[in-house]
Amino acid sequence: MKRAVAFLIVLCLLGTGMAAAQVPFKERQFVYGINAFTWKGYAGALSPRAARVIYLLAGRPSIISPRETLVYLWPTTGDFRADWSSLDATVSGALELIASGKRSEYLTATPYVLQYPEGAGSSQSVLYVGAEARTRYQAFLKARERFRDALWRYEEARRAYQDALDRAVMARHRGERVVLPQPPKEPVPFLLASTEVHEGFVINLPPGRYRLRLRMGDGRILPYSERTLVVFTHRRQSVGFTIVPQRRWTVPERADDPAATVYARPDQVIYLQPFVEREYNDLAYVRLENPQSSEGRPDGWRWEYLQPVPSPRAEVLTAGRVSETVPRRPFRVVQTPGEALGYEVVEHRGGRPPDFEGFKLVIQRSTSVVRLLDDHGRPLAARVLIHVPHRGALWQAFLIPLIPLTVGLAAVSWRRERLSGARRPGKR
Repeated sequence: MKRAVAFLIVLCLLGTGMAAAQVPFKERQFVYGINAFTWKGYAGALSPRAARVIYLLAGRPSIISPRETLVYLWPTTGDFRADWSSLDATVSGALELIASGKRSEYLTATPYVLQYPEGAGSSQSVLYVGAEARTRYQAFLKARERFRDALWRYEEARRAYQDALDRAVMARHRGERVVLPQPPKEPVPFLLASTEVHEGFVINLPPGRYRLRLRMGDGRILPYSERTLVVFTHRRQSVGFTIVPQRRWTVPERADDPAATVYARPDQVIYLQPFVEREYNDLAYVRLENPQSSEGRPDGWRWEYLQPVPSPRAEVLTAGRVSETVPRRPFRVVQTPGEALGYEVVEHRGGRPPDFEGFKLVIQRSTSVVRLLDDHGRPLAARVLIHVPHRGALWQAFLIPLIPLTVGLAAVSWRRERLSGARRPGKR
């Protein structure tokens, strides 16, 4: 009995020690909360004391908010995180911006709100600042309240409909002639999501390198508030394409480079989605989304899609002549029925919004060029080359990896022949 009690005490102590070891140490710190504009939406990021450089896109408004919170190290990723639920205090002051060779500029905090028209899980977001932020937030609250009321009325009507339907079925069983009730119409789903109204500093600057720090009301600089601000822009702009295979929608490919070639099989069905794209420094764009990231190459470049190209039609040119004109159409992605788990792209027939829009192409047996047309039917500069390898070329590509293996086998055979000849006893 004593041994059992002692064993339970040891287990309790070990469990307490393990639980204590899992609780990270949290330090109260001054940080900058960042809502940085990216072409996917506004990316929320944290600039703690250890991250001294903030990256933002030029010519687009972003938000920087001075806060006090509890910061802790997350061992899995090696970055610092904020415990906003325990402490989220606004730090008042003026944000001082210092550019090389220029006088300091002082920014005042302004109300802002972020709203998500396609739902809280969507990356697409819209920033509203100043008086419009409060107006949009109040409109969001009223719209949400109206939806709740409409949903409550719908549920009441659905219960009444179900009761009426049950009575009508029973009356029909008794031989009475009845008119079946009509089901109520379900309200349109309410997707709009919104943050609360917060205060922060709107940053919208030309490309350059700046210093920023928070100056208090008494003129003092708040300790640990100084950061380097890098505002960057793109190197070049072009049109890129997303290539969606008919039965592999989850693994689309991209043709970002203007000189890119798309390889396809004859009779393969693909969907082309053209996007306006810009090329950014890889390191800067990675740090834009996460100032604490250790990834990104300072000498590398990456293409980012801005928005779809509003082209209504595309032409397929084969041997320099137009062989087909393809209209832009909406499509949906549906799950393949049966045991074959997968997805299939089908043409949109109404109902819920389409998953994407693009050009459906059935690949022919020869190499072709796809170019976009404007609203008046004039060719745009955007185009992509679709190359269909010949069967002979495919066989040659298949045989190329076999060449080193064949040479190796021949060398081994020749060596064995020599060794066997050297070991064979000579004739007397």
